[in-house]
Amino acid sequence: MGGQADERFGIIVPIRSLKKGKSRLLTGSDILRQQLALAFFLDTVSALVRCESSVGSIIVVSSDDTIRDYAGDRYEVVADSETGLTDAIDVGVEWLLKKNHSGPVAIVLPDLPYATAGAFGAYFLAARKHRKTFLVDSAGCGTTCVTASSVAEVVHRFGLKSARAHNRAGLNPIDIYVPELRSDVDRIEDLYECRNMDLGAATREVLDREWSFSC
Repeated sequence: MGGQADERFGIIVPIRSLKKGKSRLLTGSDILRQQLALAFFLDTVSALVRCESSVGSIIVVSSDDTIRDYAGDRYEVVADSETGLTDAIDVGVEWLLKKNHSGPVAIVLPDLPYATAGAFGAYFLAARKHRKTFLVDSAGCGTTCVTASSVAEVVHRFGLKSARAHNRAGLNPIDIYVPELRSDVDRIEDLYECRNMDLGAATREVLDREWSFSC
């Protein structure tokens, strides 16, 4: 995705090992949990790739071989030591610094199966008006995305009650209608609460294969 890379966002997507991630996603099957975690990630990245007017490089921070196998030319994978979300994001930031990325930066969590290119485009357009922003999740206490006007400006406070933490750290909450980016999935029940939105193709394929699922 070449061209105006310096004007577009460098994206950091941290994702835990599929064997360890999404532990709250109680599916009754460890294999199904891993398949859904992968599908959420693939739908998130696919939406970012389609948002090519706003997105330059996509850096996925993960040590999972399956994540690496799916990369193709859609994203670059940087390995981390699986010591937590904060450290993984910092690995991505360091990678952008080494690559002399001079444009804005976005940190996007990998569990947004409803994400669309249009929603990302709207968010990134609004975010350009501020040095640092965050997007509150649908529950009102978490965060799904963070942006900064440059690598040097990146601040992130993901974790428990991260929306409050990001606000206290001086990031601007972006108040636009992008439910596709606010609907992160930690529990199976979360999928049933979003029946008015379309799931991404990867997630839909897994659910249709495993269950009769209507969303």
